[in-house]
Amino acid sequence: LQGKASRAIANAMKLKDGERIIPVEVYRYRGGSSKPYTETFMVDTKDTPMILDVLLKIKNTMDPTLTLRRSCREGICGSCAMNIGGTNTLACLCTLEEAITPDGKIRVYPLPHQHPIKDLVPDMNRFYQHHASVEPWLHLTPEQEQSKTENLQSIEDREKLDG
Repeated sequence: LQGKASRAIANAMKLKDGERIIPVEVYRYRGGSSKPYTETFMVDTKDTPMILDVLLKIKNTMDPTLTLRRSCREGICGSCAMNIGGTNTLACLCTLEEAITPDGKIRVYPLPHQHPIKDLVPDMNRFYQHHASVEPWLHLTPEQEQSKTENLQSIEDREKLDG
């Protein structure tokens, strides 16, 4: 099966008559009481190395109503996080080769643990609530707060953090 899958991906990546047409299945949702559906676009991907480029090509040349979130294009911000080919990843870092499934398609869905507002844009409220609840610092005991010297970490305390 491994060999067949890699041959199918290699076939999908070949240029044919100066084009590389790949079907891209995109999750669509209009919000409200509408039902989600998938829409397949036949995209010439010869000049689009990353999935974010493919999605922007769809938005700019095929369907301007496609909605997605993006920002830095460098894998820093995480705005373009989505499920591509069954893997949660960033569209700006995911190459065509990584995204093509053995049947020669690219499948793009919102992250499975977040409710979509529209198309590939998830509702971030729950994420921001969790983010605000995180306190990424050590809490001092009342005795440590009263101390006028620095608090050195013991080897035993470090082992507790290491698990």
